[in-house]
Amino acid sequence: MDWSQGRRFGARVQSEFDYIVVGSGSGGSVVASRLSEDPNLSVLLVEAGGSDKSLKIAMPGLASSLFGDPKYDWCFTAESDQTRAGQRDYMPRGKVLGGTSAINAMCFLRGSIEDFDDWASLGNEDWDYRSVLPYFRKLESYEGGENVTRGNTGPQPVSFLRSAHPMSKIFLDASVRHGAKHIPDLNSGEYEGAGFPQVSQLKGSRYSAARSYVWPATKRRNFRLLLQTQVRRVLFENRRATGVEVIRGGRRTIFKARKGVVLSGGVFGSPHILMLSGIGPAEQLRRVGIDVLVDAPGVGRNLQDHAGTRHVVRVDTRTLNMIIGPMEKLAAGLRWLFLGQGPAASSMTQVVLTRKLDSGNQLSRFQVLFTPGAYDLGPNGPRFLDRPAVTAIVNVHRPYSSGHLELASADAREPLKIHPNLFADERDADTLVAGHKILREIFDTEPLRARAIEELRPGVSLQSDDALKAFVKETAKGIFHPAGTCKMGTDPFAVVGSRLSVYGVQNLYVADASVMPFVVSANLSATCMMIGERLAEWLKAA
Repeated sequence: MDWSQGRRFGARVQSEFDYIVVGSGSGGSVVASRLSEDPNLSVLLVEAGGSDKSLKIAMPGLASSLFGDPKYDWCFTAESDQTRAGQRDYMPRGKVLGGTSAINAMCFLRGSIEDFDDWASLGNEDWDYRSVLPYFRKLESYEGGENVTRGNTGPQPVSFLRSAHPMSKIFLDASVRHGAKHIPDLNSGEYEGAGFPQVSQLKGSRYSAARSYVWPATKRRNFRLLLQTQVRRVLFENRRATGVEVIRGGRRTIFKARKGVVLSGGVFGSPHILMLSGIGPAEQLRRVGIDVLVDAPGVGRNLQDHAGTRHVVRVDTRTLNMIIGPMEKLAAGLRWLFLGQGPAASSMTQVVLTRKLDSGNQLSRFQVLFTPGAYDLGPNGPRFLDRPAVTAIVNVHRPYSSGHLELASADAREPLKIHPNLFADERDADTLVAGHKILREIFDTEPLRARAIEELRPGVSLQSDDALKAFVKETAKGIFHPAGTCKMGTDPFAVVGSRLSVYGVQNLYVADASVMPFVVSANLSATCMMIGERLAEWLKAA
């Protein structure tokens, strides 16, 4: 079947469905697929990007090549951030079937127990850890087998690392010897400690949310997929969502929804569509000539990300960034193709370390993502360095800072203005300083100490807290985990309620990272899939 054309029903292309889902990322793929499991429901999934049938997506070792490629990436650039010496961040988001789950680093981690319990404490009923755990178990097929916290019958494969680099084991051993608790399963509910992450792969190949959920759904007669189709706005009758207007091949087309519209366009896409549809801060909408349907001041607010900085150390061992010769690359590719192993099957993140800094009014914590290779974060994503070295990204969890989005025009093709404000609160910069100091201690702990030759970043000349803080502010970036711009809650800035329906209208829902009241203490894909599972169940029961 040609997915770019969608499925035809009878002699004509169907234009009316029970549900329309906008966006095929980690939330949208799940919602659309689960709804289509009911043969009595017709479902349309609309994706602005193209097909995910690409070796670059399937092979984990090519993940970094997806960043900055406009065929797969929206290539967003943030506005100048005055809290970080005016930096303008490159912010990748997937522009392809599967959304960002098709271009991410495949690290499969849930948020912490505290994250979800705190979501519930903010008035979000049934979002505590005990309530969300069954949905995490439902969505996954965990290689380690089923137990009280893990599932083994879901659509999403969750695998162990296929070919961990020797330096990864050394870093883990040094972290444990330094005092971190070894956690064999980072998704078991334990959070503070160190361990090997799990990945959204099967036999060494990437399994995005689309591959796990949408590919099987395309075989159902009640499911239709449209690629390269951008939603311009949601349509309403008396504040009831009745469909969407899309731009496809330069033409505008309307699709009707009898039961509801689900926005899963991500942390930038979903608030953008809401504002284009007349739901957002009234002053912003009027300024660009959009009629106000609902004055919703929280749309586009509460933007959070995990601010991170790189700790790079030269080592005496050949690292992944040194696989540069054509024969080496060919050998790695063939090993992946025939065995699903080797460097080409490897995720960039091979060890995760988490440390709390909770005390008094300080709720921050930091996470370290260790890569047995050295890279810089340039304007188009990671760029590998030319010497054997390892990289440990230290990033802020539970940040105090938040930014916002701003509507640039009424044209759906013009992106929002992104204001990250990563260090609007100084405590977040202080957390990274603490993280770098602890990383120095870990690199000075055996067996890692014997392999480390030279600290390249921040550099040994930066010793004082003030010097490290200046380094943090000059170099920190969001590590591609943005969330919160259509937050769930009960306060005046909440956009959706606890069942993910948009306030002020009917039959309109949001299911992606934008509904998070605050960004979870983990990579986002697993939590977004859980959100999709929950909404699909509620809609099918309605």
